Amino acid sequence: MKLLLMLDNFFPDMRLRNTSDKEKLELADVDVNQFRRTVRQFKLINYMFSASSRLMREHFFSIMEQEPDRTYTLLDVGAGGCDIAVWAAREARRRGLQLNITALDNDARTLPLASQATRNYPEIRFVEGNALDLNRLGPFDFVFSNHFLHHLAWDDIKIFLESIIPQTRLAFVMNDLKRSNWAYLGFTIFSWLFTPGSYHFYDGRLSIRRGFLPDELRNFIRSNFPDRDIQVVETYPARSVLVHSAQKTHFSNNRQ
Repeated sequence: MKLLLMLDNFFPDMRLRNTSDKEKLELADVDVNQFRRTVRQFKLINYMFSASSRLMREHFFSIMEQEPDRTYTLLDVGAGGCDIAVWAAREARRRGLQLNITALDNDARTLPLASQATRNYPEIRFVEGNALDLNRLGPFDFVFSNHFLHHLAWDDIKIFLESIIPQTRLAFVMNDLKRSNWAYLGFTIFSWLFTPGSYHFYDGRLSIRRGFLPDELRNFIRSNFPDRDIQVVETYPARSVLVHSAQKTHFSNNRQ
């Protein structure tokens, strides 16, 4: 029995998404200091594992450099402490591009952390709001989310994408977790060693169990968005990504 419990702790059943359990950060009564430490540590985790910078370079900045003299807009959904928004702002500055970023999150507790992180970046504005109701914010040239979709049930993912598609002028990228025993084991070891005093050991592992198999996403897109050019891309480390580009439509419209 003890062996089975130990194996389940390191290699849980990954056949189905865990959409019933709640992460600690989703609860209202968490310890404030642990909450803040957890949000701050996302910067390290995203730097090490999220692939967000690589995806944004490939799908966003490559487009921006085709028309480098115009001003672009980016919506970062589920921005948290804004470490990815800050990275995007710095990358745009480095390339000499004009990029205005809206960082959206529904948790007001992240506002002090986001304000501190973005104090030297006037091109970033933080907005508290619901990602399922984006009409008041858009449209945007680019929409990005990092580890956001797995917080949603399938019906809400459909609502979210239905809202995002008409708000996206050029491209969107939804970077999320691939459900995998090896990813779970690796993050168990990493979080135990490098994210002490936070909720990552619990939340990160649950997030992986709430993540996606690529074929699940492909079937979902085929069933709900058969006429939309939304690609499901697998990338390392253990990421399942939704990518949509309207670039051809945009530039053909510009030439008319």
